[in-house]
Amino acid sequence: MKAMDYYYQIAALFQFKTICDERGNEYVLLANNTLNCVEGIGDRTQFEATENHVHLVDCLTKREYSRGAEVAKSIGKALLCSLRSAYPEKQFAVFASLSLNDSLIIRFHQKWPNEPLYYSVNDFVSGTETVLKFET
Repeated sequence: MKAMDYYYQIAALFQFKTICDERGNEYVLLANNTLNCVEGIGDRTQFEATENHVHLVDCLTKREYSRGAEVAKSIGKALLCSLRSAYPEKQFAVFASLSLNDSLIIRFHQKWPNEPLYYSVNDFVSGTETVLKFET
């Protein structure tokens, strides 16, 4: 990936839009998402977390993995601040997942009533996989 494409991908993390379903649920998505409306969403958390995920780095080397946690913390905190600023009436969870020899992924979703968060971070802390959580 060219450097400018990578910077565009990072910048796109901070641009949002909303769409609604037939029941009036308002979903917050990344602005570059092509969906304009949805129907039949059973798990709102899973829908948003799946639609709002971005692979920042693929094939994380050992060196990238150890340094990636600091980068992920900064991006995760900044994304949460941006979401809170854009949608002060909503609550969010932002996750950064790192897997050695795999990916660094950032994703977010709203905190929906009666639905668990997408990840339980305690399930993923190991020497080769980490999930960081930032929430309102």
